[in-house]
Amino acid sequence: MLSSTSIVGNIFAENGSQILKGKTFEKLHILRHDLEKNRLRRTTEKGTDIAIILERGSKLQHGDILKHDANFVVIEQLPEKVITVKTKGNEDAFELLVLLGHIIGNRHRPISLEGRSVTFPIQSESELGVFERLFAPIIEKIEMSIEEKIYRPDERMNVHEH
Repeated sequence: MLSSTSIVGNIFAENGSQILKGKTFEKLHILRHDLEKNRLRRTTEKGTDIAIILERGSKLQHGDILKHDANFVVIEQLPEKVITVKTKGNEDAFELLVLLGHIIGNRHRPISLEGRSVTFPIQSESELGVFERLFAPIIEKIEMSIEEKIYRPDERMNVHEH
């Protein structure tokens, strides 16, 4: 079993590709919820048992590179289902945005914002129907879509999911 306590870089950062250049590494597939834990025990894609122990307050991110002795492990966040809601026009923008925030906030979902759209994770595609009913008063003013992707909540939003 590998025991890791140090994050030495991230493959998406400039130095990440240099750290792994010419070295072998294993991937550890992990759920978004588990990225926030500072103690974690999992098995890599090649079957290596790994215990991750991070300093309190630290958390893993997609692409982090862990090192233990001469062994490297890359954290690979698993994609998850998300709904993206985009506003259609600018009329009643303030009211529309407040209603969207209120409805999504009452479901205690983390969100990410990009332009005129808000994205949040769901458990299954059946939740689209739930949100269509919740958004009924404004459904004509928004577009909704479901996709599966690596979701990263907006760091400014500290929400505990229910």
